[in-house]
Formats: sequence, structure tokens, C-alpha cells
Amino acid sequence: MRIDPKGTVRGYPTMLIRQTLRRLRGDCEWGVEILENAAKLTPGAGRAFAKALQAEGLIEVSRHGGWTVTQAGDTMAVATAARPVTRQTAERALAEFLERVARVNDDPYFLARVVRVALYGSMLRPEVERLSDVDLAVQLVAKEADFERLREANAERVEQLAILGQRFSNFLEEQFCWFLEAFRFLKGRSRVISLADYTVEKRLVLAVPHRMLLGEPDELEPEPPPKALPTPRKRRPRDCPF
Repeated sequence: MRIDPKGTVRGYPTMLIRQTLRRLRGDCEWGVEILENAAKLTPGAGRAFAKALQAEGLIEVSRHGGWTVTQAGDTMAVATAARPVTRQTAERALAEFLERVARVNDDPYFLARVVRVALYGSMLRPEVERLSDVDLAVQLVAKEADFERLREANAERVEQLAILGQRFSNFLEEQFCWFLEAFRFLKGRSRVISLADYTVEKRLVLAVPHRMLLGEPDELEPEPPPKALPTPRKRRPRDCPF
């Protein structure tokens, strides 16, 4: 999906909406304060923004009175604002990406291995000549199965990169350096490749036409049924003898 970087949706910039949805979609549900923080709105402006997002079908009211991101919102969150490219350019970018996949899996320098690559989006529609991007999702696992050895190898890599001048913005970036380093290498700073984490985006990817370029086909796990609400107890009449 491609969005106009200068466009608006119900009066709000599309780029603001995309960025907000990207920050919220990892949460099961949230309230107006979290929405305002995600969109960097002034206090009190969140309800009008939520109303606009809900009217567009990007969010919906949850069972507990908050909001949650819909599938349409998930699609909007991963949409691109880049200019369309020719199919020839997209195919070349895809071939270069698959070369990087092979490099990650074969080079012992990388601490992660690519076990799944899924292609989805407009690339699968042969009638489309001008493509917004190449939508790909990758699943990465650690090459080292032992957790302690992986932790030690990751700590060494963090130290090596810090010496080279790389800065980590938070603790999680350090702990998942083994994952992020490989993921960023696969992206290759390509404006044509739109890369997603398969583990996170699995439900979105499998809900649309897709093709597995690496790894076995996967299936969605059925969602657990909603919990039944407790049956309210009936009050006994005052004249009831028991």
C-alpha cells in the first residue's frame, strides 16, 4: 500500500496517522492518553483524533472500552510513502535482497539466521507495472541455540559496535542487537524494499495473498474464544423462605 506523504485523512496528515498506528499496533488495547502520547498531541485532543481514525476503520472500540488497531490500521502502519518504481527495478531489488539473505545465513559473522521469507503486496500482481514497493516479511532466529552463549556473543557484538561508534538508544536495542543487525543488513537501506518482522506481522501477511520464498508455509493459530461474562446472580424475593 502506498500513501501520499503530503496527503491528509479527515484533516490529519497521513504521515502522522501512519506513525501513530506504528506506535500503537503492538499494544492489545489503549486509551486516549496513550493515543495522545503516540501522536504527540496536546492533552484533550485525543478523542477527536480517535473519532477520525475510527471513522476510517483504522481503529475500533475494544471489549473493555478502549481502542485497538484494525487490520486496515495494520496495513496503513506498514504503508510506504516512496515514489512508485518499475517492475524491473522491483525485481532487481528483490534479487539483491535474496542475495543478502544468503549472506546472512552463510556468514558466521551474523548471529541470526533467516528461516522464512514471505512476499506479499503488489509484486504478486503481474498486471501492475508501477509498484509502490516490494513487501517482504522475514523471520529471524538466533544461530546459537544456547541462551547463555547467545547472550555472551550478543554482548561482545554490542561492545564491538560501540567501539566503532554505534550508539544504542535503549536497553532493548542492546539485548536484541543480534536480531537488529541482521534485519538492518537485509533492508540494505533500500527505499524499494519494505521489510517487516514476520513474527510480528504474521497475521497481516497471511491474511492477504502471499508467497513463501524461503521456509515452509505457515498457518494462523485460531484466536481464543472470548471469555464468557459471569451470569449475574438473581436476588431472592424478601418473602423467600430459603
